[in-house]
Amino acid sequence: MEEFIQSRQNPRVKSLMKLRDRAERRRLGLFAVEGLRELSRCVGLSDVEEIYYCPEFFKGRGHGEFVEKIAAEKKIPLCRLSPGAFEKVSNREGCDGLIGVARQWGCVLSDVELPKGRPATVLVADAIEKPGNLGALVRTADSEGADALVLTNLVCDIFNPAAVRASQGALFSVQIASAPVEDAARWLKSNGIKPVGAHLGAEKALWEADLSGPVAIVVGSESDGLGADWEAELAEKVKIPMGGISDSLNVNVAASIFLYESLRQKNARFF
Repeated sequence: MEEFIQSRQNPRVKSLMKLRDRAERRRLGLFAVEGLRELSRCVGLSDVEEIYYCPEFFKGRGHGEFVEKIAAEKKIPLCRLSPGAFEKVSNREGCDGLIGVARQWGCVLSDVELPKGRPATVLVADAIEKPGNLGALVRTADSEGADALVLTNLVCDIFNPAAVRASQGALFSVQIASAPVEDAARWLKSNGIKPVGAHLGAEKALWEADLSGPVAIVVGSESDGLGADWEAELAEKVKIPMGGISDSLNVNVAASIFLYESLRQKNARFF
């Protein structure tokens, strides 16, 4: 008989709530994945421990079909929650009645596989503070064909629910590593990848730089830009020329512009 939890005070509901806390996520090695799109991409690409659902919040036929498929495969435990219990564990307004618990992975540089036969493109993001920006950077890395996303001086957690949501499922398809600046710089050098930094004080525009070979686009925090530790490691500093009174762009917008310029110079054809 299928388990049906109705109480908001149920211990399993409380356990799900704990995954909002970074220290608990790290201690347990787990994180929450909410929403049909995100959970569909997570299943098969990551280890999913269990899935909770509430039919009263389903947005369309696809939600029920997803639950039926999981039930038929009998690989991932399913548990139904009452509307009240699901509202308590949901981290979204307008939830769609699906939330899963997945196992975190290592995010280490040694696990990153670089392409053979073409120049690598790596996005490096330093000291990113906002989970929404971090998730958006994951999505940008995925959509613009970056071979990996390397995170240094990490402030927020890649498994933060807001970061997972903002990635729109790209979290499960992008190679992601977290490392100290010196380790990341050493890894880039050992793989023949030139680190090019987005820097407000640069004199050269990004289209004047050679981004056609193996390159790492290094972008900094939303408030302070790149720190001194990265400046010492850069092969080149370049900027996005800007008009108007604004002196900076959102970090995800800047990363997107740099990645597309690198694709243009490489004459990439993957769309």
